[in-house]
Amino acid sequence: MNFGLVVWTMQPKVRQTVLFSAGIYATLFIAHIIAAANNADILFRTIATIITVQTLFLGGTFLFFLVHSSQSVRGEAFQIGALISIPLSVGLGWAYADMQWSPMILVFPLIAIVTHFLLRYGLQSKSVI
Repeated sequence: MNFGLVVWTMQPKVRQTVLFSAGIYATLFIAHIIAAANNADILFRTIATIITVQTLFLGGTFLFFLVHSSQSVRGEAFQIGALISIPLSVGLGWAYADMQWSPMILVFPLIAIVTHFLLRYGLQSKSVI
């Protein structure tokens, strides 16, 4: 299925959340490159940590923007965030492996999958999603 089609068939609040989160992610990504280029090690590490958390908990982070939305909207957003986090976590693994092939690259998507599975279980039991 075409990604553009998927984006435009989402509920409007979900689409806004995905696009807003993508903007935050892109801004953080650019900021971490600028920090690295300027040898701002602490800033670089701080931003890299935020990117890591956002990647591994993307479905959950979407819910912060949808607190007052319906359960179906939150559920759809969580599911889309969980799916998006998988390719992002492959890139994260690539970065943590110093941009070379390493089995470490596969660890990050596994962490993202397990994290979202456990988060989904916890949020469903509390009727959040």
